Order: sequence, then C-alpha cells, then structure tokens
Amino acid sequence: MTRQDDRIDPATFLSIMSAFPAGIAVITTVNENAQPVGLTTTALCSVSADPPALLVCVDRGSRTLPSLLSRKEFVVNFLRESGSATSILFASKKEDKFSAVRWAPTASGLPILTEDSLAWADCSMMEAVPVGDHVVLIAAVREGDVPPPAHEPLVYFQRRFGTWTPLVDGEEQP
Repeated sequence: MTRQDDRIDPATFLSIMSAFPAGIAVITTVNENAQPVGLTTTALCSVSADPPALLVCVDRGSRTLPSLLSRKEFVVNFLRESGSATSILFASKKEDKFSAVRWAPTASGLPILTEDSLAWADCSMMEAVPVGDHVVLIAAVREGDVPPPAHEPLVYFQRRFGTWTPLVDGEEQP
C-alpha cells in the first residue's frame, strides 16, 4: 500500500473540517488594471504576534490568486454577522463583485469592505507556499483596525452561516 492509499477521501475530509467553526473573511487586492478583486475564505489564521503575521490559504483555481501573487499585498476583511450575502458574493465567479458592496481604499490603495467588516488587516506577502490544491500566503500585517465591538462575527459551521455568542461576560473569564 502506498502512502497516498492511506489518505482519507476528500469528501470525508471536507465533512470533518466542516465540524470546526470558522470565521469568514474576504481577501481583497487590486489586479494589474488597478481594479479591486477578492475572494471569500475560512482558511486563515494568525502566525506570529511579533512580528505580526498571518496566513491565508487560496485555492489554485481562484481567479483572484494571480492578482494576489502579482501584487504581493492584500487586505483581510473579517466579516460581521450581517455579511453572509457578501460572503456568498465573493465566493462566486461574478466579474464585478465590488459594485454591490461599499468599500474604501487603504493608504496603499487596497480595498476595505467598510460596511461588512468587523475588523481588517492590510498585509504584505512574505511567502507563497504551494500545498496540494491550495497556495498558502504568509503575510506581514502592516496596519489594520477594529471598530468598537457593536457587532458579532459571521461564523461558518457545517456548511451554514451563524454568529458567535459568548458563554460568559468578558469580565467573568479566567
């Protein structure tokens, strides 16, 4: 039996991973014509606090990936609870996704989704690592913002949208 024969089938793997609740983000950048482009992801995490860095996993078939690799900078827009329609939009193959959302440029000219973001991080790519059918983008966080906590995050669990509710008040946590 080869090592590949020992691997779980992709459908079962995706079902297993759907049991792990994840926040939803839209990754935005601009293409070679300075037009905003973006995609939806749940595959991201922090890598380092010092220096601040994160990683994002992008499908090799994504139409946004060439712009990400070329520009080498992007914004991670963490979606709030009202952002499910935006999540679906940026997961689609629609050509002009930005005509349906409110956005503003960062100081570096990258798009921030101003209406649907709970927080955002402007990033500069450090490394792109191909892994299977995805590319892992490791990036330094240059700037960002977290508005006052007036909203809850949008969460994806078992292929459904939801929100997060704390079990205890922030001051009661150990």
